[in-house]
Amino acid sequence: PLDRVLTEIPAGSLYEGEDPLACAQRELEEETGFKARHWEKILSYYSAPGFTDEQLHIYLAGGLFPGQTNPDPDEFIETELVPLDKAYRMIFSGEIVDGKSIIAIQYLASRRLQPLPEV
Repeated sequence: PLDRVLTEIPAGSLYEGEDPLACAQRELEEETGFKARHWEKILSYYSAPGFTDEQLHIYLAGGLFPGQTNPDPDEFIETELVPLDKAYRMIFSGEIVDGKSIIAIQYLASRRLQPLPEV
């Protein structure tokens, strides 16, 4: 719909009845060619609650190792490893405009500055 190339974190739609973590694991490998040894759920949120009941789930993947890419036929993906500091600057330069990516990057940047208190 935006008619432009976006820089965003790996993501995809949940299959009916699919566990959000299983979806994150599937999408990471499909879109980047990586698997992860460690997974941490960051948060879940509603993308536009006045318009849709879509809930997004953000996970942090660690201990990456090679897997196999398998993008959907309508996806044109170029994987780029971007350091957190650069990704953070890309938000403010307008290069990253995708909401889920902004939330994930902001979360990681704030966590890097100081640990969050336990809730």
